[in-house]
Amino acid sequence: MKKYISLTGAVFAASLALLPFSPVFSQAGAANAAQAVEKAAATNKRPYEALIRQAANKHKVPVNLAHAVVRTESNYNPKAKGSVGEIGLMQLRLATARSVGYTGSASGLYDPQTNLEYGMRYLAKAHKLSAGNTCGTILKYNAGHGAKRMNPVSAKYCGKVKAYLASVK
Repeated sequence: MKKYISLTGAVFAASLALLPFSPVFSQAGAANAAQAVEKAAATNKRPYEALIRQAANKHKVPVNLAHAVVRTESNYNPKAKGSVGEIGLMQLRLATARSVGYTGSASGLYDPQTNLEYGMRYLAKAHKLSAGNTCGTILKYNAGHGAKRMNPVSAKYCGKVKAYLASVK
């Protein structure tokens, strides 16, 4: 089953592939879906703005960069769980959190304040190792502090972060 968006913006599933010129497919519908994602991000963001700002300032991470990472990682969903065990707002793995001093359980990383504290520690180190370069920071946050060469996943991630940063200027 694939998801499609009708001309009215309704989302539905179909087992047959629809062509772009099909009467139920529309680019406007796709734009409506993108707007819905943006609206959800704005709504989800509100409860965590102060916590993100506080953690970013504490660890000397630019606040807009911190928001861009949280937006890209979890769309501000503290209950988000990644496919390989990433947890919470900043999609931390337990081993990553432990590398920056976390001693609690994996379930403790679902707490927004805890997740932001240890996620920001990790992001701050990536930012420092990259001398403040945005894509270097994202590479090291996404692929590990020792990463030196941009990979396709991190390049795509950096593009999303840069787009977010450009949208909030």
